Amino acid sequence: MDTSKLIGGRFKATDDGPVSGAMGDVWPAEDTKLGRTVALKFLARRRLRQQGALTEFTDWMVKRFERESFAMARVNHPHVAHIYDTGEHDGELYIVMEYVRGKSLTNHLKTGPTLTLERTVRWTREICEGLDAAHSCKVFHHDIKPDNIMITNQGEVKIVDFGLASFADVTQSHTGVGTPLYKAPERWNGKPGSARSDLYSVGCVLYEMLTGRPPFGTPRDDPMTVGRMHQDDAPAPPSAHRPGVPDQLDSIVRILLAKDPAHRPRSAGAVAEVMRDVQGSLDIEDLVDAGGRATLSGAVDNGARHSEGIRALDRRIFELELRFGPDHQAVIEARTEHAELTGQSGDARGAAALYNRLGRDCQDFFGPYDTQAINAFEGVARWITRSSTN
Repeated sequence: MDTSKLIGGRFKATDDGPVSGAMGDVWPAEDTKLGRTVALKFLARRRLRQQGALTEFTDWMVKRFERESFAMARVNHPHVAHIYDTGEHDGELYIVMEYVRGKSLTNHLKTGPTLTLERTVRWTREICEGLDAAHSCKVFHHDIKPDNIMITNQGEVKIVDFGLASFADVTQSHTGVGTPLYKAPERWNGKPGSARSDLYSVGCVLYEMLTGRPPFGTPRDDPMTVGRMHQDDAPAPPSAHRPGVPDQLDSIVRILLAKDPAHRPRSAGAVAEVMRDVQGSLDIEDLVDAGGRATLSGAVDNGARHSEGIRALDRRIFELELRFGPDHQAVIEARTEHAELTGQSGDARGAAALYNRLGRDCQDFFGPYDTQAINAFEGVARWITRSSTN
């Protein structure tokens, strides 16, 4: 690229040269209008065509790129690299994003000592916080991996390349894009990615941070062989490779790597909350009694604020799902208490929404006439009535 030319009338690429990636090149550049350093990510359409793109879809691809970029720009979170602008230059699409000063997680894994548990848990929490913000905007990453996780010079996570994998998906084979070592089983079957597909990839990354290796395969293995392992095999728990890994982390990895997306966590935000608790050495055994029922009566102190109780219950619901699965009676009871406490806090509409979701899940788990589903829908009606009278 001719670095003497302004790109988009304002961006001047530096002479340092690009860093090449799977979907294009990244150039450091100066924003001559605002006087800041940015990163120009060029999505090499010619390269994508060589990988299987249909040339007659070019105009449609451009529109798709614009839609993806618009969605990505709505994500505003400290753990996600910001998107500033998009354009086209010399036949290549580009996106202007925040320039992250730091190193990729890949670099930390390859060149540094084994990551401490504290750093592993903190970075996983920050990854999930960034993902949660993106997922709330209906933006999914589709290619979470160490290369796409930057660690700033201040030691904080920045996720990059949001949405670009989704755009490039239209140019690939039926298995879609995504790096084989971190790609969810359903993606190998040609199904579209989702928030829970991203969480599976987080599980792979967490596994590698804990053990120094991904859960399945190596970069040298045949991709389809790795894909079959994602779909069929169960990895050894991280503690088998690294003594001292807490049981909570083994459990979190197990549920993140569930083959069925429905058995993975409900949200990245829930995982972030649990990782925050892991930092405080919260023991999963403290959350259930010998019979496997939730011991929630003491979880919410009578003098605590409702908001604190709600957060505590949300974390405990996730922990119970880790141990017993989403259809266990302890989880249903915990979710019921969570909905009630939400209503008692003054959020009647929020309580109705939680009860509605619980009712639908109970119908899926136990059938359309399940008593628990009926009770949940009665909760919907009760809290909607209260919201209309307030």
